[in-house]
Amino acid sequence: MSQAPAVLRGQVVDAETHQPIPNAQVGVADNRLGTSTNDDGRFVLAIPPAYQQARLEVALLGYRKHSQALPPLPGPELRIELRISPAALGEVQVTASVVGIVREAVARIPRNYPVRPTQLTGFYRESDNEPDGRPRYLVEGLLTVFKPGYQQRGDDGEIRIQQSRKVDLRPAGQLVRIDWAGGPFITQYGDFVHRRAQFIDLKHLRDYDYRLAPGSSYAGRPVFVVVFGPRAGNRRADFAGQMYIDQDTYAFLGAEWHYTAAGLGRSPNRADSRSLRVAYQPYAGRWHLKTVWWQTRARLPIGPPLNYFGEFLTTAIDTAQAARPDYVERAQYHDVFLRNAVAYDSAFWQGTTTLLPPESLRKALLDQQRQQRADSLFRPTTPSAAAGTAPGPAEPTQQPDNPLGRFFSRFRYGASVGAWPLAVARAELAVAYAPAGYRFGAQTTALITDQALTGWSRVEYQYELTRELTVTLATQYVFRQFSGRGWAAGLSYQHNLRPRHRPLYGRVGLAYTCQTVGRQLGTFTNPDDGLRVAGTNLGADRLSLRLQTQADALQPTLGLGLELSHKFELVADASYLLPLRTRTQLEIAEESGFFLTRSSATVDLPAADVSLRVNGQPGSTLPWRQQHWLLSVGLLYRLR
Repeated sequence: MSQAPAVLRGQVVDAETHQPIPNAQVGVADNRLGTSTNDDGRFVLAIPPAYQQARLEVALLGYRKHSQALPPLPGPELRIELRISPAALGEVQVTASVVGIVREAVARIPRNYPVRPTQLTGFYRESDNEPDGRPRYLVEGLLTVFKPGYQQRGDDGEIRIQQSRKVDLRPAGQLVRIDWAGGPFITQYGDFVHRRAQFIDLKHLRDYDYRLAPGSSYAGRPVFVVVFGPRAGNRRADFAGQMYIDQDTYAFLGAEWHYTAAGLGRSPNRADSRSLRVAYQPYAGRWHLKTVWWQTRARLPIGPPLNYFGEFLTTAIDTAQAARPDYVERAQYHDVFLRNAVAYDSAFWQGTTTLLPPESLRKALLDQQRQQRADSLFRPTTPSAAAGTAPGPAEPTQQPDNPLGRFFSRFRYGASVGAWPLAVARAELAVAYAPAGYRFGAQTTALITDQALTGWSRVEYQYELTRELTVTLATQYVFRQFSGRGWAAGLSYQHNLRPRHRPLYGRVGLAYTCQTVGRQLGTFTNPDDGLRVAGTNLGADRLSLRLQTQADALQPTLGLGLELSHKFELVADASYLLPLRTRTQLEIAEESGFFLTRSSATVDLPAADVSLRVNGQPGSTLPWRQQHWLLSVGLLYRLR
């Protein structure tokens, strides 16, 4: 019993009026233990034996901080009087107490925010503006946002675009169009409470300075206004701004912040400036995301700087146990919202956006003038409306056809690695080359070691004739003990085996491939300016020799492809090589001079001016042989 915590009871009152003070912060041992006073100014705190010799601190914005040694415990109720601080009209530096407020607010997140999945329905708008404020495009959409419980900080949830309307005001036929991606995902990245943004992450609190600022209400509720920014000399803090913490529940009601210079440097998407503003609203006993506002100024490699603006406003909250949307219904981060495939339906749009009063909608979104301009673009006058009859649904604004854009939208490219089917036996090679009529000559030996696996890499380019049928062109390289270049061209077909889930594609293909595999023999001095080999002039000072085989084959392929996102696909293929022709060659290549002008020539073996000995015996067959099975795994990327 002697090791049990002792209970400290107390009441905090105003020293002049003797009225109780609610929401005062009570801390022991630099706020390792803490609580706050109730409406009567009272508090109860259990003090373990280890802290019973520590100091007690009481702080509240507008009052001087009170500090004293703990009285003997247990004991009678402690009465503490706080006096008005002369600094009440300015910022009050009570860093330790402010950190305690932030810690308490983080600790109460499971109590103040949903722990079960919820769905938000909301209105989204984004625009991309020139420096003079003229929009390059304007997009509005209705989103469904699936949010896991706020205790699951590593799971952002899913986004589904229900409806949208859009207008592209950029010049038709513009060759380079830089479109913002991931715009609707501000509902995830702006939710600083769910993601535990760095400025409320307990691991990073030491990187920031926190202080209380003037102001005591937010959205009609009493709050602590906490200003935060990097500590002096600290470059690990990415943000600076202020947040609003409810005095009664310690819920984060909102925040506004911007990226520091260090934060912009670490951001994956470089920008000149980036700022956010986020607010939460109460519903069914919990706090839910209400608004997100995001603005970025970026200086792009091409063209003038652009100002990106994005905004989300919640219009409905569903706390039922909603199921996540299917994969095919989810928006992907790299999708450009400007070109989503959702059809425009004015009747549906009007019926949905009227969930909010027009006044609230105008205040929360862009200015009225731009709204009217967008409406005039989206809802052109129809002959029936001019005649006095009820107008039908408006059609979406049609943009000029862009053949170049449609052409590039069908491209995919990717890379893969695998094992090239090459059987290698240990052997010693001796090669002598002396072309008739020239002074150039070379003699060399090379040791070939046993090898069971030869590495192989491939860069592939695809053009989609249809969604399933693709023309393929690839360049191929082998490496390790041997090296070589090759190419392949053919057709491939893939079919989605799971149309209502994350796509898993069955892949079949047929290609014609030509691949060289060889061994470098060394570099030699060339005394002949006019040396010609197989009709090719090789006048460089230094020439290299290489023994190689060149194989032409048909390559049928079977494989699987798993879509990681709408942009990326993981592929695994097994191919079988059907040899058509194989040649053994000696390659002579220029090694000096400007690399773009260097030439090479090949001599098919056997040849009169080439002597080849394998393990001391004359011959024309090299000690490696191509097998049939070829395995690879890689990634494909879709441009649009």
